[in-house]
Amino acid sequence: MPARSPIKLLFSLLLTCCGICATPLRGQDTRKVTEPHFPRSCVTLAAQLSAPGGVLSDDDEHKLDTEKIQSAIDHCKKGRAVKLRAVGEHSVFLSAPLYLKSGVTLLIGANTALFASRNPRDYDIKPGSCGIVDEHGHGCRPFILADHAPDAAIMGDGAIDGRGGAKLLGQDVSWWDLAHTAKVTDKNQNCTRILIVRESDNFILYRITLRNSPNFHVSVEKSNGFTAWGVKIDTPRTARNTDGIDPSSSTNVSILYSYIRAGDDNVAIKAGKLGPSSHITIAHDHFYSGHGMSIGSETVGGVSAVHVSDLTIDGADNGIRIKSDRSRGGLVENVHYDNVCMRDVRNPIVLTPLYTTFSGDLLPVYHDIILKNVHSTTAGSLTIAGLDNQHKLEVKFDNVFVDDAQSSDIRASHVAITVGPMLGNLVPSGDDVTVTQVPGSKLGSPVSCESRFVDFPEKGTAPASASVAPPPDKTLYVAADGTGDFYSVQRAVDAAPADGATILVAPGVYREVVSITKPNIRIRSNHTDASKTVIIFDKSAGTSGGTLHSATVEIRADNFFAENLTFANDWNTTHPQLPAGSQALAVLVTGDKAVFRNVRLLGNQDTVYLGSRNCRPDGQPCIPTRQYFTHCYIAGNVDFIFGDSKAVFDYCEIHNTPHSEGFITAQAKHYPDEDSGFVFNSCRLTADPGVTGVWLGRPWRPYAKVIFLNTEMGDHIVPAGWREWHPGETHSIETVYYAEFNSTGPGAHPGARDPHTKLLTAAEAAQYETKTFLNGWDRQENDAH
Repeated sequence: MPARSPIKLLFSLLLTCCGICATPLRGQDTRKVTEPHFPRSCVTLAAQLSAPGGVLSDDDEHKLDTEKIQSAIDHCKKGRAVKLRAVGEHSVFLSAPLYLKSGVTLLIGANTALFASRNPRDYDIKPGSCGIVDEHGHGCRPFILADHAPDAAIMGDGAIDGRGGAKLLGQDVSWWDLAHTAKVTDKNQNCTRILIVRESDNFILYRITLRNSPNFHVSVEKSNGFTAWGVKIDTPRTARNTDGIDPSSSTNVSILYSYIRAGDDNVAIKAGKLGPSSHITIAHDHFYSGHGMSIGSETVGGVSAVHVSDLTIDGADNGIRIKSDRSRGGLVENVHYDNVCMRDVRNPIVLTPLYTTFSGDLLPVYHDIILKNVHSTTAGSLTIAGLDNQHKLEVKFDNVFVDDAQSSDIRASHVAITVGPMLGNLVPSGDDVTVTQVPGSKLGSPVSCESRFVDFPEKGTAPASASVAPPPDKTLYVAADGTGDFYSVQRAVDAAPADGATILVAPGVYREVVSITKPNIRIRSNHTDASKTVIIFDKSAGTSGGTLHSATVEIRADNFFAENLTFANDWNTTHPQLPAGSQALAVLVTGDKAVFRNVRLLGNQDTVYLGSRNCRPDGQPCIPTRQYFTHCYIAGNVDFIFGDSKAVFDYCEIHNTPHSEGFITAQAKHYPDEDSGFVFNSCRLTADPGVTGVWLGRPWRPYAKVIFLNTEMGDHIVPAGWREWHPGETHSIETVYYAEFNSTGPGAHPGARDPHTKLLTAAEAAQYETKTFLNGWDRQENDAH
């Protein structure tokens, strides 16, 4: 078998049909859905505006058609339509929010566009609540609302344009700009949606084009009977939160023969506290950019009886995705995917109950998830996970292929997998993964896909607004609540280009290990309170195979930068601190030119390790590494800043936690002239109440070098300051360079220091100023600090 043959993940599924059947199948819309038709018109309204190049004139921006359209809807009889029609060059209607009526269709004719007003005041729920970024969100009415309006519809070969990329009246930003600002500041946008269908049974969207929504295009809430047939949804991939169609707490939903290109989930089935979502059919559709065919993240109401068939996903970030977490999870069951083709999808299959790190007791559980005849023609990552060994993912895979992928692309845990009757050459394995093969299974073959991928229907019959798509943002956004590009810092690091990236992390607690092996990675939070953004884990020397394997954050590449973050190891919060095995690093750094600004580093023994590289017993010189810490807070008790690098700590607080005896530093060298040492400049040495008996340092190995400049020392510091590694057993202190200049505070005892301590003059201290001691840094790094 060739070493790099395509992965063929092949699993089992009950037989289903690919279309809408007269007899309802298990797991789909129970209605017999047929193609809708245009109703007769009760009135036809003629367009009076034109938009050359997609732009209305300044005067026309105030000529709203809202009143005449709404009046026509209000006076139309059930079963009839209000038709909007282009007349010559006049092809645009402009409106503020509209309200649909039971049994009435809004019919938008060919070559006709309904533009949404750019005035955020038209959408205010309360004065000034829309068109802003704040802490709350939900400040806007939708452009079109069907509320308790059964049998209403929107149809036609024209378009509804939300104008998400056009600047708002009176502001220099667009709706999409607001969405991006909310993302980077970790706040909430207040942007309108094109359509909300709320408790409106048997609603129909037919042949209509929806473009440029400021937020979701279509939200369906607590409705029984919703059909989208031949719908085209088109919004740039960089427009944030522009979901295509989101059925929520609804039943008997069909999305058929439609084309969806969006900036978020192409379709997302949700089930919140309003109730379950069930009996949903997604069939004969084409998805393009977006976040794929999703279920979640709200599943607390329960999702069941979903049938996805004859679907292509081309160029989306995700393909088949079920996502939830402990704060909003519920039971997802009886979900069948059949005859799905994917191309250029970064994550073809994502089945995860860990969409965010939020805690709670609303557990996401996934049962009876079946994939059959699923083929990704390009490689990608797969996540197949249950919550824990008590709540395993139960999934069947039959004839599932991901071409050119490797076993390292699959993350699987807590899964009970049934494979067959068609088998491939790889079955996922991982932590708590069990595999059951269907008797009589045999090797399958991938579904043919290339002829099924079609271009998005670009030729429209209605004018499009002049919208400016947000430029691609190279920053990677991490948010614990799932609102970013990633919910995991490590996932963002993995996705970063080989030459580095900026990763912006929203406040939250990220319980994970982070490993940095790519240069030029910058991880920061916009929130200056570093305690709000925490990366934490609980490995120890005893559980990980050694002290240098216990780090929560491991940085082995050059030019790393961190700001406004906490890196912590909380092993000792649940385990006693013992003489052996309790070493637990918050951070390990062996990369050169690492910068930490306003970072909290929390641990007890061995909090921070700073090491050189390539030190060998044959006498080969070490490769020195340099680190710079400014305005940081570092906590620990035993040797909690240690290693053999060259590091400077400027304006940092070095804090001792309780222990019978404390040691701040344990610097070391491999040979006398190794270029390394620790310098503390303008720092404060503090401690928990009652802590005493703390030493400035002891030599881990001979030739240790530590200098304190202009440092305020608390009364927990032992007057002698410095101590031998093991008094009476080792004699390394005779080789050290321990020095101080201008130490202040009750812990400064220049006359009582160990005789090996050197008290520097101002001229001698100057060589340890940051730019001198960390020489060789280019201008970029100097500017960083």
